[in-house]
Formats: sequence, structure tokens, C-alpha cells
Amino acid sequence: MLELYHAEPSANSMKPMICLKEKRLDFVSHYVDLLAFEQHEPAFVAINPNGQVPVLIHDGAIIAESTVINEYLDEVFPEVPLKPADPVARARMRVWSKFIDEYFCPALSMIGWHVRIRQTAKAVEPARFAKLLERIPLEEQRQKWATIGGDSFTEAELADSRRRLVVSAQRMEKSLSEGPWLAGETYSLADLDTYSMAVALPRLMPESVSQEKTPRLLDWIARMNARPAVKAALAMSRRDPRTGRRIDRPAAASA
Repeated sequence: MLELYHAEPSANSMKPMICLKEKRLDFVSHYVDLLAFEQHEPAFVAINPNGQVPVLIHDGAIIAESTVINEYLDEVFPEVPLKPADPVARARMRVWSKFIDEYFCPALSMIGWHVRIRQTAKAVEPARFAKLLERIPLEEQRQKWATIGGDSFTEAELADSRRRLVVSAQRMEKSLSEGPWLAGETYSLADLDTYSMAVALPRLMPESVSQEKTPRLLDWIARMNARPAVKAALAMSRRDPRTGRRIDRPAAASA
């Protein structure tokens, strides 16, 4: 049996959600509301001591980290392959995933936390917020929440993250000039891993991601948006996009 603990279909949670849908695998969906701090509840920390989503459980085996989860799913369920057959293209795919995890995602995360998560942190009464901080297992995450609940990141830090996003968008545009997908001719995990982050770029930085400056990137985003698996993953959202309020949905999810 497959179970996925995840938040909204965005960022790291979206990566395995799309992968599962692409592979048409049935799984049990366990929604973890990050804005309600459910990722730090004892019941979830018992599953992942880091207190982070997503987490995949396959027949009792616990797999954490979104990129690793997707690699695992592709190895265990190879019927719908999401890695290029060519070793060079497969290496290129892994370089993309590494770039997203180590360079692009941290920059995007900082901007996202500053723009969106800060509102949630500021809305929590200070005494309760202090108690919530004490429950966070990872020191780095605890400091991140403390920062966003205070004065947020510095202007220098935010400026550097924006610079990294521009570099990332330009790199995507260049890669897509060499083939229809990020790893070349084959749709792969590189596209899944990148899309979950890159889909926000036109909204976050329209001056740098536009039809004039990054036409291939916008075309790639449109093609990703049109994929049935992507639509199915997005349909699993538990928050109303208009109000931000939580919507109850059944836990079982199928391909």
C-alpha cells in the first residue's frame, strides 16, 4: 500500500503528487496542514522526526525527501518510466534535480516565506507562537520560523534570493532551447521536480519571466499545466484559492 503525507499541491509536496498521478498509482492521501503547524504534531514527528513533508510510506517503509521519493517511485514502479533511457540524458536529469534542490528552491522558499508564510506567523499570538517554536524538531527550521515571525529576512538576503531566481529562469530558458524538456527530448523527473517550483515564477517576477524574455519557459509551463497528472494533483488542494480556507476531502486518492 502507498500512503503520502503532503501539504498543498505546491513546492515539495507537489513533486510526488504529480509523480504518483503520472504513474497512475493508487495511494492514500494524508493531508498535513502546514499553516496549522500539523507537521510538528507528535503523531507526524513520529513518522518523520524532521517534521517535514512530503513523506511516502510504501508497505511500511518510510521514504522522506521529495526528490528521493520520486526516484524511489520510478525504480519500484517502472511501468511508466520517468527517467530518460539514455545515460547522458539521465545524468542531465539528475543535475537538474540537484540544481533545483540546492540553488533554486532555497531562493524561492525565502521569497515565499517572506510574502506568504509571514502573514501566518504574524497572526499567531506571541505566547502561542513561542510554544509552537519549541515543538519544531530541526534547529534550522526553528530559526526560519523565528525569523519570519520577527522582522523577516534582511533586504540583502531577499535581493540575493531574487537574483538567484533570475539566474534559475535564464538557465531554464537556455536548457529549453536545446530540447522540449529540461533533460532533452524526454519528459522526466527533471520536469516534475522543477515545475512544482517554477510555476510560481511568472507571478513572482513578471519583469524577468515574460513572453519577451523567457518564451520557452512560459511555453513549457503551459505544457506542464495541460498534463492530466498535473491537473489531477492540483485538484487535490485542500484550501479554497479564493478564501484560503481549508476544504475537507476524502483521504483516499487514486490515479
